[in-house]
Amino acid sequence: MDKLRTREKISYGLGDMGNNVAYGAIGFYLVFFLTDVAGISPAWAGYVFLIIRAWNAVSDLMMGVVSDHTNTRFGRRRPYLLFGAIPLSIGFALLWQVFFQEMNQMILYYTIAGILFSTLYSLVSIPYNSLLPEISQDYNERTSISGYKMAFSFVGSLISAMGVTLIVDTIFPGKSVYQKSFPIMGWALAGIIAVTVLLAFAGTKERVKYSKPEKQVNILKNLMSLIKLREFKLVLGVFIFNMVSFDIIMALYIYFMKYVLQISDDISYIFMAIPLIVAIIATPLWVGISNKIGKQKAYVISAVYFIIPLITCLFIPAGNMVVVVLITILMGIGISASQVLTFSILPDVVEVDEFKNGVRREGMIYGAAMFLYKVASAVIVAAVTASLGLFGYVEKIESEVLEQPASALFGIRFLISCVPVICLILSAIFVCRLPLGRDAFENMKKTIRDNNQK
Repeated sequence: MDKLRTREKISYGLGDMGNNVAYGAIGFYLVFFLTDVAGISPAWAGYVFLIIRAWNAVSDLMMGVVSDHTNTRFGRRRPYLLFGAIPLSIGFALLWQVFFQEMNQMILYYTIAGILFSTLYSLVSIPYNSLLPEISQDYNERTSISGYKMAFSFVGSLISAMGVTLIVDTIFPGKSVYQKSFPIMGWALAGIIAVTVLLAFAGTKERVKYSKPEKQVNILKNLMSLIKLREFKLVLGVFIFNMVSFDIIMALYIYFMKYVLQISDDISYIFMAIPLIVAIIATPLWVGISNKIGKQKAYVISAVYFIIPLITCLFIPAGNMVVVVLITILMGIGISASQVLTFSILPDVVEVDEFKNGVRREGMIYGAAMFLYKVASAVIVAAVTASLGLFGYVEKIESEVLEQPASALFGIRFLISCVPVICLILSAIFVCRLPLGRDAFENMKKTIRDNNQK
């Protein structure tokens, strides 16, 4: 198969940039927005997050099946980028509005707005991710595409992580006007989301043409048939624990910066940006290591490495800028590996499924993986958020700026350090048991090719 032009890889990557502007803003700031802007308690914020993420899991699974059964002149996946871009951006912006002050009304509004956004996010993100194995079937080329994808993913996360604080803490004067600045930020980032997703539609091409699956599909039956695949279960273990570790870091990082390390509001965007800038720079490094020694070995090395800076979060002193910068740089290198390598391993299950079951179900595989991951993420991140309250975290009271008690500061340190470390160790154990190296993949692909020619 001919190698893809760089322009198409960039176009595909732009789609993940848009997705991750949305995902990054929500991952880094939604819980903080609910507790410190809207004034919802950590327990109720955890509940809202649980409902939003759990619904997103269900909509992901349904969208995987729907996109597998789509047949248009634009292909199976790309139409959803075209027609979903603008609704997705509007749904994102609505999440950051402050329309109510009464607690029950706020909880109801953010739950409904979150469900709407989650549905629209699935409408775009599942077909987008399912597009990767249909752009190329080459093992190394997929790693390269995944590298571009994750580089732009980090750019999107950078825009959200740095852009949000730049708008609400620097352009606007910080906490005192959060209820005005966060809604404006929502609409600003919404425009970026719409444009980048539309560019991904315009610049990509679906190359793998397969006949449409049977119309009557039992989602549960399909899910169970995938779970029977040993390779899928192992990749799922890697994917879930890796992504949950990242979700926990995202949800707590702003608390860690503002309250534990006491980074001032006017420069907080810099420290939100450092790990993501480093992650972008480090992406080619991990792609090169993966191509040289294999994805699985590279992942184990990266997981062991990432544990080191995470453990130091228990002890980093507040106010020591040199140490803080150093640790955030080291974390950025680990974040890069955990994202690039994980998303380059997942597409290979498509060929395993075709080899063993005789059918290509890219959408179902991505939908099932995202469904199970988001169920796990919903429960674990919601529990971590609620745990802030158990450690004594105090949510916003009107416009008052609060200092957190020592117990809450320790809780933030513990939760952002130890819980992700446990998840990374579990993901490394799963990847060590995965029998899906380069040679095995190429032999399997050859067998599929020969069978299709008969």
